[in-house]
Order: sequence, then structure tokens, then C-alpha cells
Amino acid sequence: MKKASLLLASLLPAAAWAHPGHNGIGLFHHLNDLLPIIALVILVAGVMLWKKRS
Repeated sequence: MKKASLLLASLLPAAAWAHPGHNGIGLFHHLNDLLPIIALVILVAGVMLWKKRS
């Protein structure tokens, strides 16, 4: 889990260099496309942590 969060954190600076357009959020206009996937990953990680602690 720690490696996955480090990988995700290492990819965040690349989002800042993305090009603007399509009325997206900030510079990274593809965030609207990726938001469901990001939310699913956060949800699954939360469930895994919850199960691990119970």
C-alpha cells in the first residue's frame, strides 16, 4: 500500500504540466475523465484499511 501511494504521489507533478483546455479544473483538464477512477481507488483503499483494522 505504501508503494502505491508513493507512485501516486510521484505522478501528481506531471498533472501540473498538462495543457489547459475544455473548461477543466485548473491546468489538468483530463481530471474530469479520471475522477471516477480516482474515487474508486480511494474507496477500495479505505475499505481495505477498514477491513485490516477490524
